[in-house]
Amino acid sequence: MTTTTERPARTDAPAVRRRTTKERLSASAVPARVARRRQVTPSVVRVTLVGEDLRSMSVLGDDQYFRLLLPRPGQARLRLPVTERWWPEITAMPEDERPVLRNYTVRAARPDVGELDVDVVAHGGTGPGSRWALTAEPGDEVGVIVQDTCFTPPPGTTHVLLVADATAVPAVAGVLASLPDGVTATVLAEVPTHEDAPDLPRRDGADVRWRAQEPGRSLLEDLRSTALPAGGVYAWVAGEAATATGVRRHLVRERGLRKEDVYFCGYWRADAPAYAD
Repeated sequence: MTTTTERPARTDAPAVRRRTTKERLSASAVPARVARRRQVTPSVVRVTLVGEDLRSMSVLGDDQYFRLLLPRPGQARLRLPVTERWWPEITAMPEDERPVLRNYTVRAARPDVGELDVDVVAHGGTGPGSRWALTAEPGDEVGVIVQDTCFTPPPGTTHVLLVADATAVPAVAGVLASLPDGVTATVLAEVPTHEDAPDLPRRDGADVRWRAQEPGRSLLEDLRSTALPAGGVYAWVAGEAATATGVRRHLVRERGLRKEDVYFCGYWRADAPAYAD
């Protein structure tokens, strides 16, 4: 396991208003296009999207996510829903016109120039998101539905535990960058290769540990040998679904955390697609 050396935290980051999980942002799909694409590590592709409507997006920090709408293979023109009731609209579309929907974390946003960066773990042509990231060209059309954050630590949180595989590293980066001064953190991350070392903000009070390992093989093992403070802990866990569930079960049953103090999310499934295209 590799440990990241601590560095001073940023002090110029804007404060982020905390939401409860019941307070969701309403949003509709807006058109965007690919501005550029680059390989940032052997396994991660960064695609920059640009669009006039992205100039007015709400940038919330933390693990803010968005819905990416992609054209189907061979589709001449991307069709987007036009109201905030975008899901019923999409499901009502004929299958050959229905956009492919995937969820991604906002890696960086620059509303002043209408740009949004997304990091995609590329694993060949086995999924529409990976195929898109590997072949995206400037000018390609996409749709974007900007959404909210899921990181909602309760009052009194003094330590944050972040457990993630490569697909959740962008969210971990956003959370670390947004943590207020005085809140400590432990990060356990899993990436495909040593060349995929996670690019995370470095700050005082953050113990960052990462391992190059096949997904799901090391996170729970590393967590079992990791000491946590006696109180004030909020855990955020994301990545492969079975791994995230196992980590949450360990934290509640063996570490004594309350269920409401553990957020967990399966970004993908090792045994099947998360949902049909």
